[in-house]
Amino acid sequence: MRRRDYVTTVGSGVGALATTGLGGAQTDRLDRVCPANRATAVRPGAQVVFEAAASSSVDPSTTDWRIEGAGAAEIVGGAPFWSYTHRTGNPAVYAQFDDPGTYRVVATVGGASVAWRVAVAESAPAAPSGTVTCDPEPGTTITTRDEIAVTATASDGDGALERVLWQEGRNATYVDTSGMSGAEETVTYTMVAGNAIWFIGGYPMMAWLVCDDGRVSVARTDGPSIDAFRDVGITGTNAPVRAGEELVVEADVSIHGSSTYHSFVTANPELIVGHNPTRVDGTTIEIMAGNAATVRLEFTTATVRNTQTFPVRVETRHAASETDVTVVGTEDAGEHGNLAVTGLETNAPVTGGQRLTVTATLSNTGDGPADREVELVVGHDPTTVDSRRVTVGAGASTTVTLGYGTYPVRNDDEFPVRVRTGDDSASRSVLVYGRDSDGDDGADGGDGGDGNTGTASFAVSITGTNAPVTGGERLSVTAAVENAGDAAGTHTIEFVVGSTPEVVDTASVSLAPGETASVSLGYETYPVRNDDTFPVTVRSPHSSDTRTVTVSGTN
Repeated sequence: MRRRDYVTTVGSGVGALATTGLGGAQTDRLDRVCPANRATAVRPGAQVVFEAAASSSVDPSTTDWRIEGAGAAEIVGGAPFWSYTHRTGNPAVYAQFDDPGTYRVVATVGGASVAWRVAVAESAPAAPSGTVTCDPEPGTTITTRDEIAVTATASDGDGALERVLWQEGRNATYVDTSGMSGAEETVTYTMVAGNAIWFIGGYPMMAWLVCDDGRVSVARTDGPSIDAFRDVGITGTNAPVRAGEELVVEADVSIHGSSTYHSFVTANPELIVGHNPTRVDGTTIEIMAGNAATVRLEFTTATVRNTQTFPVRVETRHAASETDVTVVGTEDAGEHGNLAVTGLETNAPVTGGQRLTVTATLSNTGDGPADREVELVVGHDPTTVDSRRVTVGAGASTTVTLGYGTYPVRNDDEFPVRVRTGDDSASRSVLVYGRDSDGDDGADGGDGGDGNTGTASFAVSITGTNAPVTGGERLSVTAAVENAGDAAGTHTIEFVVGSTPEVVDTASVSLAPGETASVSLGYETYPVRNDDTFPVTVRSPHSSDTRTVTVSGTN
């Protein structure tokens, strides 16, 4: 039997059967949605929305729209209808009819089409009227955590109100639909401010007030200013501490906002203590929206005789986090334990770049358990590089090992390291060999090939960088690596950036004696606001080379 395509009319739409690859058929179909009837009437200058329901076999984005009639305007398929079509699957557009007359609007896709007749005359119904308001009002300031309510009030003399199409003003895209009916109605659309990206950027929200015969008018409202929300959460303290000692509180400050519009946000976390709240410390930090940073706040406790427990709170402009801490009074110190440092050992000397470890023996000489934050502090300008919480029963002892990766210094460096418990501390001097010295870095050597064991020594030299780069782009360096030793070896080459050194990339290199290789290392820089100049270092266990680079800020 010969197969043929044929056209069929069903209800208010026209469709065509499209054959499928399985020997069956599927109907391409368009049905009228708006205007709901075949014919509509509007006044000159009015805009009309046209929408069809498409069968699943139809790609609505390929719909061809046309207007037939003298002086007909062009169909407008833009905002918000291109995104409305994408979201709903219904082909939709609007057109404005300025001159009296009769027009035919046709939508065609695949083998299906649907048409409307539009009569334009002064005696036709007027477009619906309405207003849109925003709560909170434009000119006020809220945060990304607050809610915004946009309210549309519409009226129509023919009582044909059908719906509101909400359109955001940033990218002019469709947001949602609220139903309406009758001659007058008010509807409200509510959203979280952080999701209203258009208001954050200073753009309006539009309301398309649509009647069931296609007549439409558009109203708009601006929104409030939306500030990034500065959240905060206490992550830890060094409590309990003895009266008169430093109480340290650490907290994470996170910024909830749009990185596009809020960019870097200034936060001012404050430390507030006591039942009679008193501000004792504060700081100012800049954080990129969508990110978080840790702050350390502290104050010297009063020298009280009896143990006290009281609240401490870290506050930002928008949030607060609170916890209780205990200060051990001078008369209660024995009952709360006393953690003395009775022994101290290190793995020094080490070569710059290797890990320095310190092992301390801690003895509780008090009458009660000791729960303490034990810290490793290094340098002539003391810096805490590691810490660990320990609990030791009365009369008991324990050991704790702390450490950090030393800096790859060129020359030998000798400095103090100290372990402190809050009750006691002990220190000793350590030596870190420079990379240009003769210190043994402990690296594996190799066999020179004649049965004698030698040493691989990797020298590095930076040969180029792609600096300056703009913040957010990849910063890369190339370096030459030469095995200046007398044995083959494999070592890790590190890329270290910043005045506070951070390893951001590594590469494992294997070389025979006298062999040279080139390595490329890099990382994605941070999108800084202002230009930032800092050192970058490429280092092996035996050598390092440093350059100064610049990352350009967004300003």
